[in-house]
This record gives sequence, structure tokens and C-alpha cells, in this order.
Amino acid sequence: MIAKAKFVRVFAICTVVTTALGTTAGPSAQADDRAAGIYVGVNQQRQSCGAIGEDARLTAAAQRHADDMLRNRVFSHAGSDGSSPRARMTEAGYGTAGSTGEIVFWATGSAATADAAIAFWMQSPGHRAIILNCAFTAGGFATAWDGNMMTAVGDFAGP
Repeated sequence: MIAKAKFVRVFAICTVVTTALGTTAGPSAQADDRAAGIYVGVNQQRQSCGAIGEDARLTAAAQRHADDMLRNRVFSHAGSDGSSPRARMTEAGYGTAGSTGEIVFWATGSAATADAAIAFWMQSPGHRAIILNCAFTAGGFATAWDGNMMTAVGDFAGP
């Protein structure tokens, strides 16, 4: 999915996986202002489901991928090391038997905002389905920024 407006590039992709996750210890990451804006924006869209609970382990997995996408310019669900969303969530210590989903976004210039990410995701049937999936009860949201480009990742999980 690619949208262009006045030389501003916006990209996003999504995935949903139903799987069992293992548990391991992992780091925690703190969301920056853009990531906090994404968390608030996602919950504003989920009014019929109720707010998604923020989980530090999912935030850590999302931050790892947002940083990797920005640093290595690999814009997909597969990390530059070949990792999958599920593997990153497991490595960060999140374990559940159930569904997981991941949405990613990258943009430059004036489109590199939390509001732009939310608006773009909500216009895409696949992204919208993940955000509005009431079975997802936990989430982690992260961004990375280099002064021109922003990458954003939302990792979702449920029973």
C-alpha cells in the first residue's frame, strides 16, 4: 500500500498470526511521544472493544523492529536478521497461546506523525481489522525517528 502526496512517502503493511508463543525474559522499552500518540489513537478507534492494555514486552518487541526498519531500511514484517513478529515478541518475553498481529508504517516529512500513521492504518482494511479486533487485549507501540523518516510498529496479542 503506497500513498504519495507532495513528495511525501507513506507506507504501511500489516499481518495477523494465530500461534502459540513461548516465554523468555527480555528487555522493556519506553514509548516516545509519537508512540504514545499511536497508543492513544489506537484506543480512540477501539471504542467498541475498550482500550487495549499496553504491555512493556510488546512495546520492547515493537521498538526493536521500529529501530531495525529505520536503521537498515528494511520495511516489512521480517527484520533485517530474518526475525518474525512472533519471534520478536517471544524474545521480548511475551508468551501466550493465541493470536498476534503487527502493523508497521513508515513515512517522511510532514507525514511522519502518529496521526498520519493512525489515519493511514484506518483507511486500510487489513490494518483496520487488526486495530479493531476485540480479541487483541494487549499491545505495544513504538516509533523510531532520524529527523526525516519515522517508522512505527504496533504489536498486538490476545488469548
